[in-house]
Amino acid sequence: MSDKKLGVRFSEDVRQPAEMDQALARKLFDEGAVLILKDVPPATEFGIDTHSWNTGEKFLGVKMIPPGLHFIYYSAVNTKFRDTAPRSGIFHWFKKGELIAFRWDARTETLVDDISQQDKDNMKQDLKNLDHRLGAYPYQSYNKWLMLSSRIKKEKMEKLVPDEKIISSVTEMVNNPQSTDPDNLPDLTPRPGTSINYTQLSKHRCPPNPTATEITKHHMDRSYQLELFIQELGSAQDVLAELQFSFLCFLVGQNYGSFEHWKALVDLLCGCADSLIRHPKLFQDFITDLYFQMVEIPPDFFVDIVSQNNFLVRALTNFFENIRETKEVDSVLKSKAQRFENCVSKKFGWSFCDDADEENLPVVVELPAA
Repeated sequence: MSDKKLGVRFSEDVRQPAEMDQALARKLFDEGAVLILKDVPPATEFGIDTHSWNTGEKFLGVKMIPPGLHFIYYSAVNTKFRDTAPRSGIFHWFKKGELIAFRWDARTETLVDDISQQDKDNMKQDLKNLDHRLGAYPYQSYNKWLMLSSRIKKEKMEKLVPDEKIISSVTEMVNNPQSTDPDNLPDLTPRPGTSINYTQLSKHRCPPNPTATEITKHHMDRSYQLELFIQELGSAQDVLAELQFSFLCFLVGQNYGSFEHWKALVDLLCGCADSLIRHPKLFQDFITDLYFQMVEIPPDFFVDIVSQNNFLVRALTNFFENIRETKEVDSVLKSKAQRFENCVSKKFGWSFCDDADEENLPVVVELPAA
């Protein structure tokens, strides 16, 4: 079915292939999930995973959605002034053959979940008649989505999403009622229920009562901080799940707080030495995930990331240096890191052999006089 008949304007890079394998198409038609969106105004920006469209008059949703994790997002568009509202979105773990439905609330310009189960059952029974108004999931990019989200399990997703479920590109702030500012200045804080429930990194980089030697060591090697983070999460692989989740929230959800959390996690992992020996599989998988993330960041946004104090170059320089200088690093990890360094150097023209900058120099500790 053509995009024109469907009423959805696909961008050039997301058009469906002219033909899809018939067996796959039948499998997706029978087992794929369905997303119904009622009353969405024409020209609304709508997307699922890494693709977005502007809706047309007949648009009613998406069919043939593979089971598993997906991100649905939207922005109201003022066609008269060509203004686009901030993006909002939700994660949903689709079951095989599931149908979910939302209604567009014109007053709030948001999707609301107030469609009765009876109406959803009726829609499912009437899918053949609704089919011509449903766009097919862009399956040609599904493997890319899996590479970016494969470590996020259903339980982890449910723990991380805000209490109100909505991921927003603009944080709604309210005055903190518990503020103790003596000058009565506004103390703004995110409205309760709207913050993503990220696991906070410990501020302690050293064990309790550290010696001077330990202070110096742990300011050069963030392994102690990583181990505390792993203990808080429950497993080393959950570190990567949170890394993927924060990446998707800033890349697709345009959530700036998620960008900051992603940077903090990348910086933490790149700053470890001893943990390279304890968790070789974690760091092998980290290399894989970071590579796919770097490939998928849009070029203009990638420039912004790199230009922020050269964040990514500094972090990776530290990472590669730690791997080279930690003698007991697993040979598989060392080999993979070398291939990753060569690949990144060639693709982006970066050099990772520069002298250490001031931030990465050893911490000099002065002991109190006896």
